[in-house]
Amino acid sequence: MKSRHSVSSIVRVAVQIVFFAFFPAAFSVAFSGVRYVAVQIQRHEGISWNPFLFALVCLLAFTCVFGRFFCGYACAFGSLGDWLFAGSAFVQRRLRKKVFRLPDKIIAALLYVKYAVLAAIVVACLTGVYDSVSGADPWGAFAMFRACNFSLAGREPATAAFVLIAVGMLFVERFFCMFLCPMGAVFDLLPMLPATTYNRLPGECANGCSLCTRICPASLSLGEGYGSHGECFQCGKCSVKCPTGSMRLGLRKLQGTEAWLAAAKAAILFALCFKAIGM
Repeated sequence: MKSRHSVSSIVRVAVQIVFFAFFPAAFSVAFSGVRYVAVQIQRHEGISWNPFLFALVCLLAFTCVFGRFFCGYACAFGSLGDWLFAGSAFVQRRLRKKVFRLPDKIIAALLYVKYAVLAAIVVACLTGVYDSVSGADPWGAFAMFRACNFSLAGREPATAAFVLIAVGMLFVERFFCMFLCPMGAVFDLLPMLPATTYNRLPGECANGCSLCTRICPASLSLGEGYGSHGECFQCGKCSVKCPTGSMRLGLRKLQGTEAWLAAAKAAILFALCFKAIGM
């Protein structure tokens, strides 16, 4: 169990580092496709094929087939959140012996905020005011810092938003992904193939065990007979740490965290990102 967990963790971190290094803007490029469609509608102009739209369509199709693998393995913002939280959790365990956790009721309420963020951005594009508020986009500040450009001139609102999000990432695992990501709101609405998403096998769980629910970064309640959920980031923690192996993909014979399977998904996604950005 520990060996399988270690290999799965190493593969996931390796994939995160590769995408963080080569495609840090994959999220923003894909979401630019959403904004592009809304802006073209506002301008009463036709929608033409372009790299933004291609990236969006590819990422939506990939997610329908493989679930939110992009979020769990390839999104640079999601990876940054994982690393910040891991460091914070280590320090908290050293100092307090217990990692801070938001109450479930607060988490449940905040999950709807990302839909409001998505709606606000779409409305801003449809009304033609997006350009006047885009200066507060935290992704722009993230891209600037990643490029080692620390000039704040004209980026004060975006920097402030990014810093606030980073603070949230320190104390809530997948803070941005769960509560604020507009692309996550889009993904959550997509249909996903049950064969490639996680399911809990009825009757195979240990009595009284709730480990999968307690370690889920999306704070999902993984009850008996649980099936795939749009909030699932496909990180595989529930499967790899399950003491009875009852959490598996819909294919049943796969745990979903096999190194070859993660590598295959990553290779497909890498090729799609390379094609989209290279258009």
